[in-house]
Amino acid sequence: MDYSLNSIEQCLQIMDKMKLMCNEDDDIEIFDEALYKVRTEADMSAIERLCNILDDKTEGPCSAMEDILNTIFYISEKYKQLEQGIYIFLSNSYKMIKYAVDWYEMFHRMVLWTPNLYEYYISAIKRLDKQNLEILLHTLHNIKKEDIEKDNGKNFFEEKVDFIIKSIK
Repeated sequence: MDYSLNSIEQCLQIMDKMKLMCNEDDDIEIFDEALYKVRTEADMSAIERLCNILDDKTEGPCSAMEDILNTIFYISEKYKQLEQGIYIFLSNSYKMIKYAVDWYEMFHRMVLWTPNLYEYYISAIKRLDKQNLEILLHTLHNIKKEDIEKDNGKNFFEEKVDFIIKSIK
């Protein structure tokens, strides 16, 4: 099948169509080409669409979904709007929790691993409506609960999650 990657909209449509990588016409190389074009040419308006492409049921390499998360950060940073990019992601929590809970959680883990994002993350969280805030807090609680290091029983994310929660109250 011939796919046209002439516009950002076409790229996003192709990615959305192929996100599960379970159809005969789905092609990871085309998906990656479309994502690369979005990454290099899209503006902040593409972030919400990227959130909707994330899906836990993808049969393709998980790197494709991870690349979407990285693209969200990349676009936000490129336009010097990290807080807004994070906010757009977080304000779609109620949608993503239905079909991309693993990738939603991965986004938070990526932020927790990157202390220089905390300021933007905390500011974005403070802007959330109640529904999205509850989902986020539940997710942070799960991350904190699940990540006990096996060697010494210490929770790697506990201090980081506690800091974030304390900072938003």
